[in-house]
Amino acid sequence: MSVLITGSIAYDAVFSFAGAFGEQITRPVEPGFNTTFLTRAMRRDFGGCAGNIAVAMKRMGGEPLIWGAVGRDGGDYLEHFGREGIRTDGIGVFSNAYTAQCLIITDHTGAQIAAFHPGAAERTPEVRWPTDADGKEAQPAIAILSPGGRETTLFAAQACRAREIPYFFDVGQELPLFSAEELLDLAHHAVGIIYSDSEAEAFEQKTQQSDADLAESGLIVVRTLGSRGARVWLPGERHAAFVPTVPIQKVRSPVGAGDAFRGGFLYALERGFSPVEAAQWGAVAAGRKVAGAGAQDYELTPQAAQLDFDQWFGKQSRK
Repeated sequence: MSVLITGSIAYDAVFSFAGAFGEQITRPVEPGFNTTFLTRAMRRDFGGCAGNIAVAMKRMGGEPLIWGAVGRDGGDYLEHFGREGIRTDGIGVFSNAYTAQCLIITDHTGAQIAAFHPGAAERTPEVRWPTDADGKEAQPAIAILSPGGRETTLFAAQACRAREIPYFFDVGQELPLFSAEELLDLAHHAVGIIYSDSEAEAFEQKTQQSDADLAESGLIVVRTLGSRGARVWLPGERHAAFVPTVPIQKVRSPVGAGDAFRGGFLYALERGFSPVEAAQWGAVAAGRKVAGAGAQDYELTPQAAQLDFDQWFGKQSRK
């Protein structure tokens, strides 16, 4: 069975700032504020939430099915997916748009400032629904709605509901684009919600719904905490299970770690693991990712993932 992934397929331009943002921004940002971060290192990588999640899932041994779009500059990304063994028949190509672009600056503490242009990702509603080998509409076991533009997310949610495909709502940094009512509608029609620590705080501030409130309403709630691990609430529970990170000898870059976590999580969940166990598989994928320099520039195989899982979470066979 496959896992449907909607969201952005993007190119990442990643800049490394040797200092800390807080050391340079020492006063409130007011009209006319101007500052420049001098960066000595830069990378341009394959990225985007949907792309990153799909690559992590595929490397774990899963079958991701992307429903998304690229622009006139997306040919090399499609070739990259081909090398990874990821299907591209659910990806539209629009010659009058650019592929989504993300500019990311990281400081030495791991903090990030990003600017994102969704580009062709916003054209996803125009892309035909993916099909199976026999030409019929694909019926994935589960889906994730990752950030790819407001209208794309709303359209994807309706498409999944119409086809009775359970989905996870991946809030992402696009939370400000939605009203409180839209956020709650997207969440309460989902099987679960997954967000980072800062996104969870912003979600609660906007909707007045906490992690425990969402879980009590029947959702699986996954809150990633960066280097501090993750917490998982099961439906109906007000207390979370804690999942630690996998120890890494050298952290090279946090960019894309959250997406790798989601790829590992969905890989395991689709195979019948519990949400807490799935989060442990997500921690394995995220650990491998932070040891790499780019969002998809890291080594991960099913065998390596199994070894990591056995070492840090106890021996457990794949389902």
